[in-house]
Amino acid sequence: MDLEEPADAGKLAAVVAAVLALVTFAPLVLVTGTGSTLGAYYAAGPFGLTAVGLLAVVAAVVSLSAGQPHTDAVTVSGIAVVVAAGALLTAVVWVLTLDSTVLFGFPARYAWIENHRWLVLAGAVALAGASGLQARAAL
Repeated sequence: MDLEEPADAGKLAAVVAAVLALVTFAPLVLVTGTGSTLGAYYAAGPFGLTAVGLLAVVAAVVSLSAGQPHTDAVTVSGIAVVVAAGALLTAVVWVLTLDSTVLFGFPARYAWIENHRWLVLAGAVALAGASGLQARAAL
């Protein structure tokens, strides 16, 4: 993989975006029997956690399109940077506005969810970095 090529850098950014989406939506599959706590967890803040996951999915699609012959790699890479920055800012706002009563309101068997917010934030940072690499390769 040559990260100096926009298509290859786009593949890396797409993988990072897909991992972020999986991490973001993992509690929906792994956490059961918590009533409205999980809904409150995803709805926290002005945008909610779902926005981060959806932006990650969009970032994956946009990043992969850099290698297509009918797209301009510079434009697509710029769009990928903007989407990744949006995901990062949304994740930061979500982490800062997440109510501690919601975060610590899960049953003890789901104590790992207390660290989930940091994984989401780290994934958003990684996505912004990978999208930046893609943009640098395109320029």
